[in-house]
Amino acid sequence: MQKGKRICAENQLLFSTLLTIKDPRVGGRVQYPLINVLAIALCALICGADTWKGIELFGYQRKRWLSQHLDLSSGIPSHYTFARVFSLINPTELHRCFGTWIMQIYQLLTWDIVSIDGKAARGSSHKAADEKAIHMVNAFSPRQNVSLGSIKTPDKSNEIKAIPVLLDQINVTGCIVTMDAMGTQRGIVKLIRAKKAHYMLALKKNHKRLYRKVDHLFNRADTLNYNGMVYHQITDEKNYDHSRIEDREYTILPSMYLPQYQSVWTDITAFVRVKTMRHVNNEIQQATRYYITSIPFKKPRKMKESIREHWGVENRLHYKLDVGLHEDDCPIYRGHAAENLCTMRKMVLQLLERETSSSQGIALKRQKAGLSTRYLRKVVGF
Repeated sequence: MQKGKRICAENQLLFSTLLTIKDPRVGGRVQYPLINVLAIALCALICGADTWKGIELFGYQRKRWLSQHLDLSSGIPSHYTFARVFSLINPTELHRCFGTWIMQIYQLLTWDIVSIDGKAARGSSHKAADEKAIHMVNAFSPRQNVSLGSIKTPDKSNEIKAIPVLLDQINVTGCIVTMDAMGTQRGIVKLIRAKKAHYMLALKKNHKRLYRKVDHLFNRADTLNYNGMVYHQITDEKNYDHSRIEDREYTILPSMYLPQYQSVWTDITAFVRVKTMRHVNNEIQQATRYYITSIPFKKPRKMKESIREHWGVENRLHYKLDVGLHEDDCPIYRGHAAENLCTMRKMVLQLLERETSSSQGIALKRQKAGLSTRYLRKVVGF
């Protein structure tokens, strides 16, 4: 064990935190140091291996290169060893390791946006073993393009219980926390404000009475043409590829127009309506969405930015995990393995994103790392 620690990745922040993970195996019966198992798996995932056998094959093919950084005197672990160790590692340990590493290299600033959203790892389901796909709730910083943490839930309906736990793991002081309607809960709002952060939360018909009141308020304001009313209005137009044009209109009304909810939703300052009109070829698609927020009413641009940037968690995290790292296609499910691999993939994604000498996408960067140990060294940071 000590030999692996002595040789592996000196002065590398990520590997320093990996060394703090508690080995779940029985002492005295361990042939392969835990850091070897973790480091080989991490490098293999970077190079495009998505199965235990693929990780083992990478280890044998790159044994000479790996031996420059790890003590491989006991050889390369088999795919059975990788599967067993990852199924036993406490996921909390790996989450803590990932969070510690991220906080060492990134720091959230005032008015940074923290987007929270859930994602299922669909490949982790297994009918014969009666295993459902695991569901992860992720926190993401669109401005810094980094995953800040995640937590497992039994299914999508349990996100409400997981969100407070995830918020307790992250220092969101001064930030804006954004969530879809699942997170629009009074207890979550109270926690966000207790942590000295602001919120921008989607409002849908799961809060029937409030939704109806807000919808009626904006419809009444439209009828009056906002005469004598306090409000902000921002219009935005953006051209996309494939002949798609999107127009957005943001209308913001202060919470004083529905004073009965000011004591219910902690520090609520405004209601926001976003009307979207998409021109796709010869079709027009329209949609209306509502939000509640604690962002000061005098900062309408911050409100608009937080609504737009929330979708970064889908486009720049979940999409890349699925398309670039094949998370939905991974059939691993035993023990804690699926959850631990979800955390490892976020490490891999961040390492690939931080390597800027190549402007290619995640999938091509993985392929390049598999072909070139020189590029792999740049990504890993050995």
